[in-house]
This record gives sequence, structure tokens and C-alpha cells, in this order.
Amino acid sequence: MDFGFKVLPDAPPLTERQERGLALGAVYAAGDYLPINALTTAADPQTAAKILDQSWEVNDAQSARQTYRSLLDGGHRDLYTCVRGYLNAGWDLSRAEERARIEQATREIPALAMQRGQRPDVALNYFQSGWQYRASMQWYHPRRIIESIAAWDAARVVHVSRFIVDAGFLDPAEAWAAIEAAVQMARPEYPSWEEFQLGFLAGRVFWAANAGFDGQEIDADYRRYTGGGKSLLSKPDSPWLRLRW
Repeated sequence: MDFGFKVLPDAPPLTERQERGLALGAVYAAGDYLPINALTTAADPQTAAKILDQSWEVNDAQSARQTYRSLLDGGHRDLYTCVRGYLNAGWDLSRAEERARIEQATREIPALAMQRGQRPDVALNYFQSGWQYRASMQWYHPRRIIESIAAWDAARVVHVSRFIVDAGFLDPAEAWAAIEAAVQMARPEYPSWEEFQLGFLAGRVFWAANAGFDGQEIDADYRRYTGGGKSLLSKPDSPWLRLRW
């Protein structure tokens, strides 16, 4: 599928810092056909508020700020750090090797989770749900686990900001400040947009597997955002090519 970019003709000009921040959420803009050049979904306030309530449990300024704090202070990053080493396994394991891996994870993850201030049962649930999708959280050549899913949390800061601004819950200046914080959080984690994209995909699979999506839904979702990422890494009008990481 060929992903084009939606451009809002009358969008206000962006500063370079705003462009860079908006680019963190470009994978959503490409995959969901949202304006690539503006902090909006182009939805009316009522529609934006309904989506925020249903998908984010955000319904006012206070809950919007709480969502920012959650994404910027930890998101899914801490849980992923607890389990990523145990998900770093290939598909060529014998049944005995796979059983031993799972038993080791079950023994060790609770203590790691407690050390990081996470609930042991929640961390174990994320490991168990993510095990069958671990290939989507790995590089292939050579195979290794994706180290950071900060991209997933950073992209969501931008994505939710679009709806928050459209709903009128926060002033755009406050949303841009949160996006700038996401830039500062994500940039040290990756050397390139390509690796940022892989971090986003790994994080989204990590979340979706635990959120109860079935295999077909996860695979379709993965293809959708992989396609968007490929467009961002190749099309000449992509912000990822215009802005160096």
C-alpha cells in the first residue's frame, strides 16, 4: 500500500522545534491519514472529546495533564525494560528450551519489576502476552531485541496532543511544551529515524498483545504502521528526510 501524506493547506507555519516535535508523531499521521504539517486531527471538538474519553479516559484539562505525566514519566518503557531480555529469544528454540526460558522469566521478572517500581503481576502478564509476538520486537540481522520503546511513548504524546488541542482541553502552547519534553526524552534513545520507527513498532506490539487484540488484528496493525514508516523513510516530502535525527 502506498501511503501519501495529508497536508493542511492553511496550517499555521511551524518553528523548527515544532516541526521536529510533530515528526515524532508522523507515523500516526501517515498511518491514520492525519495532517502531517499541523497539530490537529481536523476533527470537531465534540468528536475529538469523544475519542479522548473512549480511548484515553481524558475528559478535561486535569486528565489531559495526567496523561502527559504518565507518558513522559514512564509510559510502557519501565515495563518493557523488565521483560525485554526474556523476550530476546529466537523461533528455533526446542520445546525444552522454550519451557526453560518461560520458567526463568516467571521466576525472575517479579523481582525485577519490584526493583523498578512496577507491579510483578502486570510485568508477568506483559511477558506472557508478548512472548508469541517477540519477533516484532527484534531486529533480524543480526537478531536482537529492540532496546527502547521510548518512540512508542513519544509518538503517543504527539498523537494525543492533536485530540487534546482539537477538543479545547488545553492551550496549544501547553501541548507543544509536552511535545518538546517528548523530544528530549526520545532523542537520546535512538541514532536514527529508522531505529525510532522500530522502537515505535515494538512498543505498539508490546501494548497491543497485552490489550487483548488477537493475532490477526496485531498483524494487520503492524503492517499498517510498517507501511507508514516506510513512506516516512523514503518519500521526498517526508519530515523524517527533511529533519535529521
